[in-house]
Amino acid sequence: MIVEMKKITVVVQDKDREETLERLAQLGLVHLEHLRQPEGGSLEEARARLQAVKKTLAALPPEGEIESGGEPPELELEELIGRVAELKEEQARLRDRAEKNRRLVEEWEVWGDFDPRLLRELNGKGVWVYLSVLPERELKELPEDVAFEVFARKGGMAYCGIISRGTKYFHFKTHDLPPKRLSEMIREGEEIAGARAEAEKELERLARLHPLLEREEERRARELEFEEARAGMEGTGKLAYLRGYCPLPELSGLEAAGRENRWGLLIEDPSPEDEPPTLITNPRWVRIIEPIFKLIDTVPGYREIDSSLVFLVFFSLFFAMLVGDAAYGLIFLSAAALVHWKLGPRMADKRFLFLLYLLSGGTIVWGVLTGTFFGQEWLRPVVTARVPWLDVQDNIIWLCFLIGAVQLSIAHLWRAVRKAPSVLALADLGWVMIIWMMFFVARMFILQESFPAYAGVIGGTGILLVVLFSIHPRQFLKELVPRNFALFLNVISSFADVVSYIRLFAVGLATVAIADAFNDMAASVGWSSVVTGLATAVILLFGHVLNMILAGMAILVHGVRLNVLEFSGHLGNEWTGRRFSPFRGIKTGNSQQ
Repeated sequence: MIVEMKKITVVVQDKDREETLERLAQLGLVHLEHLRQPEGGSLEEARARLQAVKKTLAALPPEGEIESGGEPPELELEELIGRVAELKEEQARLRDRAEKNRRLVEEWEVWGDFDPRLLRELNGKGVWVYLSVLPERELKELPEDVAFEVFARKGGMAYCGIISRGTKYFHFKTHDLPPKRLSEMIREGEEIAGARAEAEKELERLARLHPLLEREEERRARELEFEEARAGMEGTGKLAYLRGYCPLPELSGLEAAGRENRWGLLIEDPSPEDEPPTLITNPRWVRIIEPIFKLIDTVPGYREIDSSLVFLVFFSLFFAMLVGDAAYGLIFLSAAALVHWKLGPRMADKRFLFLLYLLSGGTIVWGVLTGTFFGQEWLRPVVTARVPWLDVQDNIIWLCFLIGAVQLSIAHLWRAVRKAPSVLALADLGWVMIIWMMFFVARMFILQESFPAYAGVIGGTGILLVVLFSIHPRQFLKELVPRNFALFLNVISSFADVVSYIRLFAVGLATVAIADAFNDMAASVGWSSVVTGLATAVILLFGHVLNMILAGMAILVHGVRLNVLEFSGHLGNEWTGRRFSPFRGIKTGNSQQ
C-alpha cells in the first residue's frame, strides 16, 4: 500500500535554520525538497570530504578479498586517507615503470646480456660500434673496412654489432645503445614487482579498516545532506522556510514538534503538479518481494498502484515454471537454509532468504507435478508427472495463456475499482472482456482450437465499452477519432501481451531439454572405469550448474518482464516514483549517529 503524503512547509526565524534542521533530522519524518539549487562553499567542502572517503574505499581491496592474518595499522582517519592516496599514486608510478621496463626487456632480450657502457667507452676512443638488425644474406655486403659481431639470429635476421674506426654512414637503420645491460633491466623489473607487492600488502592491511571508513562515509553523507538542506532553504527578510512531504500517519508527531519548537507549519494536500515520494507499507509476508524491486531499481509513482502482492504471487509462479525442476528447487532450498544457518544471526535483513524459501518450494511443487528431477527422460517410465494433464505440451501452453489473461484482467479490474463510481471504470471492464477474447484468439491461432461465438460477443461488448467510456463525456466528440485509432493498436497489443506468456512454456521446456541433453551426454560416456566415471561426473556437474545459471537469467529476463512490462502496462504503472527518504542529516562535526 502506498502511504498518503502531506505537503508541508516549515517557517522559522532565519537564525534558527540549523537548529530546525537538526530537530527535523532527529524526527526523521520529512522528505525534504530543495526550494533552490543548493550551492556554497560549505556545501562544496562537505562534498569533497565525502568524496575523499569514497575514493579511499574504492582504492582499498574489498573485505572479502583480504587474506587472514596481520593487524591493521593504528592511523587517524585523515592519516589513513592520505596514506591510501600515497600508495595508489606509488602503485601508478610503479605500474608505469614496470611497463617501460617490460618493453625494454622485450626489445633487448634477443641481443643477450652485454654492457652498453663498454661500447660507449670504445666510441670515445675512436672505435665505433653500431647495432643493427640485418638479413643474414646482407652481412656479406658490408664494407671491407668494418667488422661485425652477431649477437643473435632469429627468423633469418642477424642481430649484430658493426665495428669501425671513425664514424660511418650505412644505408640501413642502426639502433641507439640500450640505457643499461639486460641483466640490470631484469633485476630492476624484479625490484619493481617487489615494491608493488609491498604496496599491495600494505593496502590489504589498511583494508581491514573498512568498517571505520564505511561508518565515516555514512557520517559524511549525512553531513552533506545537512549542508544541502541548509543551502536549499529559501528565505525572506528575517524568516526562512523549507518544504517537504510527511506521511499522513506521522503527521501528528510533526505537528507536536512544530508546537514545541514554535514553527510555522503549513500542511496541504499535494497538487497535481507535485511529485511526492513513494512510501510503501505492506505486511511482513508481502515485503519479502522488496529485494526484487531493489534489484531492478523500480518504484511506483505516488499516484500509481502498489502491485507488491500480485507481483509476489505471479513471480513465484513464473519462477516455478521457468526453473521447473524439483531437484533444482531442492538445491536452492538447501542453499538458502545453509546461508540462514551460517549467517542468519548476523543478517539484518532476511527477506531475500524467505523469498528464496518460497520460490524454491514452488519450484519443488511444480517439478513434482510435472515429474522433473534433473530432467525428465532419464527417470521415465519410473517417474512420471503427478498430474498427467501437465505432461501434454498443448495443455501447458493453454495454461500459460490462462495465466496471462488472469493477470492482465486483475490489472484492469484494479483500475476499474480505483475509478469507480465514475463511468470511466466501465472502459476497464471492457478491456477485461477484450483480454478474454484475445485468450480465445490465441488458442485458435496457436493451439488450433475453435473460436467460440460467445468470445466474439464478449470481445465486441468490451470494445463498445472502451469506445464509449474511455473518454470523459465533455471531451467525447473531440477525442473520439484519435482515441479509436489508438484503441485499434491497443487491441492488437493486448493479443501480443497474452501470447507473450507462452515464454513460460518455452523457457521451461528449454530448461528440461538442456538437462536431458547433458544427461544423455553423460550416459554415453558411462561409468565403466574411473576415468569415464570422473568424466561423467564432470559433465553432469557442469551441465546442471550451467542450466541453473541459465534458468536464473531467464527469471530476470522473462519472469520479471511479465510483471514489470506486460502486467504493469495494463495496470498503468510507469515506475516513475522515487523512494521516500526522510531527512536525517547531521551538522558538520556533530557526533550524532
